[in-house]
Amino acid sequence: MILPKQIEMLDSTLREGEQTPGVSFSLEQKIVIAKKLDTFGVDFIELGHPAVSPDVYEAVEALNNLNLNAKKMAHGRASKSDINDAVTMGVPWMGIFFGTSSLSLKHKFNVTKAEALKRIESAVKYGKDKGLKLRFTAEDASRTDIDYLIQVGHLVQKAGADRFSLADTVGCLTPSKMKKLVMRISSEIDLPIHVHCHNDFGMATANALSALEAGARCVDVAVNGLGERCGLPPLAEVTTALTEIYKINGNWNLGLLPELHNTVKSFSKLDSNVNQPIVGKNAFTHKAGLHVKAVAKEPKSYEAISPETVHRKRHLVIDKFTGRAALKNRFAAMNVTIENIELDAILLEIKMHPEKVSWNDEALISLLKSMNRKV
Repeated sequence: MILPKQIEMLDSTLREGEQTPGVSFSLEQKIVIAKKLDTFGVDFIELGHPAVSPDVYEAVEALNNLNLNAKKMAHGRASKSDINDAVTMGVPWMGIFFGTSSLSLKHKFNVTKAEALKRIESAVKYGKDKGLKLRFTAEDASRTDIDYLIQVGHLVQKAGADRFSLADTVGCLTPSKMKKLVMRISSEIDLPIHVHCHNDFGMATANALSALEAGARCVDVAVNGLGERCGLPPLAEVTTALTEIYKINGNWNLGLLPELHNTVKSFSKLDSNVNQPIVGKNAFTHKAGLHVKAVAKEPKSYEAISPETVHRKRHLVIDKFTGRAALKNRFAAMNVTIENIELDAILLEIKMHPEKVSWNDEALISLLKSMNRKV
């Protein structure tokens, strides 16, 4: 049974939603979306990851200055530099993440379980010492050894975290498995549990509702289900289901849903089917720099199944979310050797043009040539 006092919505349209391939919101658009989300009645608004690019940093700063009822949360890695960004801006909440699965530890961070625990503990304590309200997300929790996941939960609770979030990063859980996971974690730690569900198999909404049934406090959603690959649970589906099926009065303005849908649709300029699981254009498309870096090394890092299984191809997007590793990998695929100084200059140029939602090989070569480089 879901108790009304437990239910919170964290909307990630401005953060994860902007990681949708082909999407880049302007500051003005983000302000419009944030105000509508606040009027709708979400509990948290994830403002963005400041370290991504100058325009995202500027947007998080501006959004944090809005007079909103919703709690404002910045997103970032479990690192001092990302935490310092939130502290500098005065954002009250910070959501930090660290991959806890064996795949993440080996291929993303190249650390042991013990080393990962030290990094996580250090980051949580640092954020709390800086006065932040802190949510820690165990990225790829659904593929993390349960005993180790519990160990992480105990660690962040003791270190002072305010919330513990479980991420089904590749969307591989079923509702029954989600319920079992949340019940187990809830029985082990005292922190309010959040869940972050992906829709790779079309079960994000069902998994989010199942998590709430099992005692989770908060679920991450996005308008129109935007997000990496197949996106997150759509705000409209989750809140309407809670209201009409579970009879939860969440004080949500459901009448605003069509307006939110149309506004975000017009800003994102996306066909409604691009995020469809398995067959949609974005199903095996990776955008965020950390994702692309990991997938280039080990595709299973952010794919529950290989695209070849369903006769699809993987696509790695280069845009303002790109990191150095992903960009270097793209040039290597073109058989172009690039110096670090050139790489940094090109990366800066890409991040200075947030309006360009995808840089193809020709555009990247053109950038390199503009630096008087012969290719």
